[in-house]
Amino acid sequence: MGPPSRPRSRDSSGAGKRSVRGSSPNIDSRRSNRISASSSFAKPSSPAGGISSSTPDRRVQVKESSSSSEDIAAEIVVWTGDSMDVDGPESPTPAPPEISNPADVAVEDIKMEPILSPSSSPLSQPASSPSIQPPSPSIEPPPSLDLEGSPAIQFDPATPLPHDPPPPTPPLSPPVPATEVDISPFVENDIAPKAEDSSSSISAVSEHSDLSPALSSVSSKATTPVDNESSKEGMAPPVAQPTSQVKDKPRRRYDVRPKVSIPPDLPLYEYATQCISGAEASRLNPYALHPEEYTMLRDHISHTQVTTYLNIRNGILRLWVRNPQIAVTRDEAVGCAKDSRWFDVASLSFDWLVRRGYINFGCVEIRSSRKPAAENSPGQRKQKTIVVIGAGMSGLGCARQLEGLFKQYSRRFREMGEEPPRVVVLEGRSRVGGRVYSRAFTTRPKHVSPHFEGRRYTAEMGGMIITGFDRGNPINILLRGQLGLDYHKLNPDMTIYDSNGKAVDFERDQMVEKLYNDCLERVSEYKFQQPTSKLIEGNRDLIDEGRDSSAETHKTIRQAEEAAAAQPYAAPVSEQNMAPQVHLVPVSSDRATGKVHTEPGTPGAQKAAHRVKDIGWTLKHGVSDDADLEIDSLTQEPNATLGSVIDKIIPQYRDLVDFTAQDFRLMNWHVANLEYSNATNYNQMSLRGWDIDAGNEWEGAHTMVVGGYQSVPRGLAMLPTPLNLKQKSPVQKITYSPDSTGRATVECEDGVRVEADYVVNTIPLGVLKHGNVQFDPPLPSWKADAISRLGFGVLNKVILVYKEAFWNENRDIFGVLRMPSSRHSLEQKDYSSQRGRFFQWFNISEPSGLPVLLALMAGDAGYDTEQSCNDDLVAEATEVLRSIYGSKVPKQPVEAVVTRWASDKFARGSYSSAGPTMEADDYDTMARPIGNLYFAGEHTSGTHPATVHGAYLSGLRAASEVLDAMLGPIEIPTPLIIPKDHSSLKRKASGVNHRDSLEARLRQYEIDMWDHIVSLIDRRPAMPTKPASNAYIFFSKSNYDNARKKLEEGRRPGKGKPSANEVRVMSAKMWKETSEEEKRPFVEMVEEQKRGYTEKMEQWKKLAEEWDEKATELRLKYEKEHPAPNASEEEGNKRRRAAGVESYAEPDEDEGIVDEEAEEEEEEEDVVMEG
Repeated sequence: MGPPSRPRSRDSSGAGKRSVRGSSPNIDSRRSNRISASSSFAKPSSPAGGISSSTPDRRVQVKESSSSSEDIAAEIVVWTGDSMDVDGPESPTPAPPEISNPADVAVEDIKMEPILSPSSSPLSQPASSPSIQPPSPSIEPPPSLDLEGSPAIQFDPATPLPHDPPPPTPPLSPPVPATEVDISPFVENDIAPKAEDSSSSISAVSEHSDLSPALSSVSSKATTPVDNESSKEGMAPPVAQPTSQVKDKPRRRYDVRPKVSIPPDLPLYEYATQCISGAEASRLNPYALHPEEYTMLRDHISHTQVTTYLNIRNGILRLWVRNPQIAVTRDEAVGCAKDSRWFDVASLSFDWLVRRGYINFGCVEIRSSRKPAAENSPGQRKQKTIVVIGAGMSGLGCARQLEGLFKQYSRRFREMGEEPPRVVVLEGRSRVGGRVYSRAFTTRPKHVSPHFEGRRYTAEMGGMIITGFDRGNPINILLRGQLGLDYHKLNPDMTIYDSNGKAVDFERDQMVEKLYNDCLERVSEYKFQQPTSKLIEGNRDLIDEGRDSSAETHKTIRQAEEAAAAQPYAAPVSEQNMAPQVHLVPVSSDRATGKVHTEPGTPGAQKAAHRVKDIGWTLKHGVSDDADLEIDSLTQEPNATLGSVIDKIIPQYRDLVDFTAQDFRLMNWHVANLEYSNATNYNQMSLRGWDIDAGNEWEGAHTMVVGGYQSVPRGLAMLPTPLNLKQKSPVQKITYSPDSTGRATVECEDGVRVEADYVVNTIPLGVLKHGNVQFDPPLPSWKADAISRLGFGVLNKVILVYKEAFWNENRDIFGVLRMPSSRHSLEQKDYSSQRGRFFQWFNISEPSGLPVLLALMAGDAGYDTEQSCNDDLVAEATEVLRSIYGSKVPKQPVEAVVTRWASDKFARGSYSSAGPTMEADDYDTMARPIGNLYFAGEHTSGTHPATVHGAYLSGLRAASEVLDAMLGPIEIPTPLIIPKDHSSLKRKASGVNHRDSLEARLRQYEIDMWDHIVSLIDRRPAMPTKPASNAYIFFSKSNYDNARKKLEEGRRPGKGKPSANEVRVMSAKMWKETSEEEKRPFVEMVEEQKRGYTEKMEQWKKLAEEWDEKATELRLKYEKEHPAPNASEEEGNKRRRAAGVESYAEPDEDEGIVDEEAEEEEEEEDVVMEG
């Protein structure tokens, strides 16, 4: 048996924790057990170290492409002093001489020099290695992409990664023949890493017809995949790839003890709390199986065993969340099991979490096996190639994840006679990040702030806001846990100014916003209904206490479901254990992002008159309390959209209450904010799918990255080792195999052709709509139709740099109401073209390092920006600011930047939205692969579309699909859990790890002694339950019926009784409106409860001390009368086993059979990360 794996030491006191510039948990080999997993990471005070200062000259630079094609980029105007220049967003920004942050490694400056790997030799190159063919049989082939060595990239020297130093760079091999150019990875797979100028100021006019939004569909939750088994003609065929397969083969041997990954000095309830927080921070329900887990386990575990599985799975997630700079190993994962019978279950859970990207993702260092498998001759090994098209967040995330997966499963590939595959990334731009682009300013401050030294002065041209780190946002792991980047929390408080420059009354603003939210609530009744999924839960009480279920049942989940379905009048298996259908209704809107916040409830439950009165409006004279809105007929009109319906609902409110011109401007400001979040006019949004991602929002404050959001994709590209990336390589044709029987070819505009076994396409939806990339064979109709139906719009920005701030620097956001085309109009159609022009402003001085204001151009204004003169845009922006701040606004900014994303040939817009004709599963259809062609990007994420994190998650999903296609589904041993009452299997299991025998006997000894003590003096007195400490809890219980009755008043027919959540919301509103005098009785109840609790605690302490004294006496007496098992007795057992004598009794027929293959595997394999 191989040497035991190095366990991660744990600091039980929490002392000695180190972080990357104060950003995250310890980056040494500890996973501290005292850090709150729910809060994950602390905010860094300064950026993490990126490149060692001892190697400043070893920079990687991109070799210039020989392509002569020009990039039609989103035009950017730069205004410096009195002169105005125009440059494209692809212009490389020179990196500063001192680099202390991975964000400062400008990928544009990466120099690619050839490293000729052994596979580059004509004698040793595998048949499946990528072949890049020149456009014609010319003498000089296109340039090579390989690198010589890897740059010395590591984290801050003050906090080095606790891994072995990298082995020396492999020797160079003979050069590549002139007829073939090989793309090689930066670092050999076996190596373990250490930790355009334009003279015109008018941009090109985009074709609006080609960008008309045809947005996409309803998609399932991240934990609720949609079952698309539709036989409708033209629909995409369902993916037949199973999650797992049963494998009857020798069981894996583990050189691990149970509970080795559970801190022994950590109270069990605290450990359980950390495990639950780890699952919640990983987008998983800590109390229930993910649908894929259900499918994988339903034939192998029972309902009662779900609790134990969830405890193990949550424990593995705890390890990852507490230090995501170090990959979780299989041994560590197995050590989360409290019984060796569950080792295979823990290993299975580890495989699933790794493959699906819940752990070991991002810029994490993954160590190769210390004992590689026996190899064939290198010349006989094949190596497959995966080409990832696009170096945005989805492409980089996919490529980085694939490299990590291939390293973790390298043994599997070698057992198949292959080298771990290589990954090649092709990017058309001269930079990485895609629509995450932090453009550097030419302006520099007079005095550099100490906290901004060494950082880039940038503004976000595209993706800008991180919408909360909590509840599973993967950007949390990347930005705070791995890269240690600094960030700025946005102040949510904001002021809205009217068109005359005066601040809008706050109470009036709130009343109009609530009316706007009521509009959205009423139309949400017509949205697509999310499909429900299986809900297989464990025992919540046991999970909360960190205890496994002791119940043993022999019926698996499938057997139990089928037995229940066989009963008379019982529901079929497909309808059992289903999660309840939840209707999410809009309750508020996020002013920073335009997103709508939802809560469970009943849409449009109250009649309109009752609702507006609750909001605070006064009904017009003569209007009945039962007055309502007519919406059904509006939704049934041909080509009805969200905008067409709301445009006709708003005038109906005018019949109920007095609506002023300012109220109309306020209402349309909120509409513009909705158009900002969808990058299109809301008349181009689906009535049924406009809020398809409802319920998937993250929690926590909105933030912006100091020094540029592009630092994140740059970190993905460079850490822990640089990706094999070729920039300035726009793709024009993809040839693929629809049935996966052949290879694929990717042809670039410069004529370079790259052969691959798999292709991951992350090309933006806007480019797919324009047809710039040719597919051979053409995409099937089900895919092409989804591309057509999904919408893809544009959001543009005007960014102004000033010498000094003249605005309120304590506010990060302010809004401006815009006048309609016809002044004082009360018609919605007159507001459409103007409401999104400079309607929202961001003070980005903190993340940019300069006095900067950023204005949004949303809805129709976003398209208008593409055709507007730069001079006119800057002049209009100055006029808007002067209406608020007067003469303090300079005539000209020091520097100005204008984006035009629809004119960028690599984007053709900003992000996807719900097009008018979208279908419920269009986003899932976009994600579905075709043969060896896979898809990723924000337009393939139904749960998080139009977001940076959604793009990244789609890359993880595509990487998982590619790995499953290469290795097949996860293998499951049978039986998965060794039964307690199966003597033969028990004896085989005991042979896996003999040293567990004494530990098991000691555990049984403790149990027997405990039972003896309890039989004499009963159990230890239970601690008193802590009472409620919030007066609102007593108020809500006392006023539950009143809140319910209030909701029933004015309730519309057919809406049923108010739900519990509706009653809760109403109770909270009533509590808020209650006077302090009326709250006093409930506050006194809380005080009385606290006094009673204090008295009970004193009594309990006395009883507990008396019990402890008696228990100690009884324990000593028991130990004297019944000595505990000792090690000497176990040594005798070991000697008998070594002599081949298991016992003096005759063996069973199958006992003593030696699994030679398993013995050989035990000798050779040191299990670290292998699948």
